[in-house]
Amino acid sequence: MTNIEYTRLCGGTFMTLVIQALLQRKKAREHYKGESDKLNDPDVLVGLITVINPDYEDPGKSVLKTKANDYKSCKLSKGQYLPFGDKLAIEVFDQRVRDNYLAARNDMCIFVDSFIETGTKLQKDVRLVKALIDLIEQDESIDDSEEFLVGENGDAVRKDQLRTLKRVCLPSFLLGIWHFIVINRKNNKVGQLTYDTWCPENGGGTREYEGTMGDGISIEFDVYTLEPEDETEDTEQEAEVVEDQPERNNQDKQNDHRETSGTGPNLQQINNPFTFIQNGDNNTQIGYIANQTIVKK
Repeated sequence: MTNIEYTRLCGGTFMTLVIQALLQRKKAREHYKGESDKLNDPDVLVGLITVINPDYEDPGKSVLKTKANDYKSCKLSKGQYLPFGDKLAIEVFDQRVRDNYLAARNDMCIFVDSFIETGTKLQKDVRLVKALIDLIEQDESIDDSEEFLVGENGDAVRKDQLRTLKRVCLPSFLLGIWHFIVINRKNNKVGQLTYDTWCPENGGGTREYEGTMGDGISIEFDVYTLEPEDETEDTEQEAEVVEDQPERNNQDKQNDHRETSGTGPNLQQINNPFTFIQNGDNNTQIGYIANQTIVKK
């Protein structure tokens, strides 16, 4: 039987397409100064891993450089410093996407804000959406009824309905596809032929993407993104409210205590007083005063 190969969706092919939509790289002279634009393959891989596990600690570019390239080219599926074989990390990620979606989406919002060029005339974000839809449609191992959680609020969309999307929330779209890959495409090597077709050998040099994914989709998508929420700032504000509350409560209790115990100022009300004031040899009389209050301490 002939083994029929076709385009495959997996972590490496997903990462390859994402890299085509990266922010503009820094100028060469900035690199000479030793500055990094944080847009290298290891940076992108760490960004994607952090969506899976927000507490992931970056082991450093020197450690991940080879692993990032091998993962992107679909030569490996898991390994040291990579959580793709970590059953617990994957289960917790799956649970967060399903039960605490806004938090999971915010992690992808941070990734998009850090790496993806959005809202420009080059339309890299729109091209990325089209390329991923094209990739999923060409992957015959994915049934047409398979659902991806790509709606803005994590709503499921069937494979055969992806082209019917009018407005696409980019963080939600990427999160839904990344979630599908992490849960259902643990074997990253299935995409090796796809990667080799897209990025042919270059005599040992950098393998450039020469694919045409998404070029055949003429549908116009309204692609938008969301600003990531500053969870640290929200936490600090909540802490301030909690810290201030006891002080207000104590003050209220002190006021209540004064009112009930009589320890506050003793006020005596005198109605209709008649007051005489003498100045020198002559008397000056002040007539009726409606109310007068005398404070006794």
